[in-house]
Amino acid sequence: SIIKGEVHDIKNMLNTQPIKELQHDVHVDKIHTNYINFILELTDTKIATCSSDNSISIVSLDYQTKKWKQDIKQVNAHNDRIFCLCELSNNRLVSCSYDKTIKVWSITPTALNLLSTLTKHTSYVNKVIPLTNNRFASCSEDKTVKIWNSESPYEVITTLQHDGWVYDILKLKQKEILITSTYGNNKS
Repeated sequence: SIIKGEVHDIKNMLNTQPIKELQHDVHVDKIHTNYINFILELTDTKIATCSSDNSISIVSLDYQTKKWKQDIKQVNAHNDRIFCLCELSNNRLVSCSYDKTIKVWSITPTALNLLSTLTKHTSYVNKVIPLTNNRFASCSEDKTVKIWNSESPYEVITTLQHDGWVYDILKLKQKEILITSTYGNNKS
């Protein structure tokens, strides 16, 4: 009966009417000119987005007016589609792209400032995630996962080779374990 009670409570929370009203009231205009590929909540409750228009935007929500305000727009942040973002300590953002690069940015109240462009992948970079101990990880269609030092100089600490393209990575919260999602077979 405890499980049924928990399920019932969750159903009550999922009433669609408030969700539809919020979707209608909160609208983002002209943030990007192409698909948004990734949305990230930053530590300061702002939202960072990246797009197939090669740009990164940081927006904040005015909870009283329910309107978004664009705080930062970094046009041409990469030379191709940007697929993922992750936040590092000290107001830094990492982006990865189909242009085979990873970029580390410092976030100021009005701009993103490029700190470094990392070029160790040889194909599309699909995802970046923060790790513990001043590190972050990236995965690529070059069949690798790279672990990077998240402090300057941003260097590869180790490379994990895979048999196929690596599309996604996950770090388990309670363990120092990475899980990867790959495409391909042992012959590729």
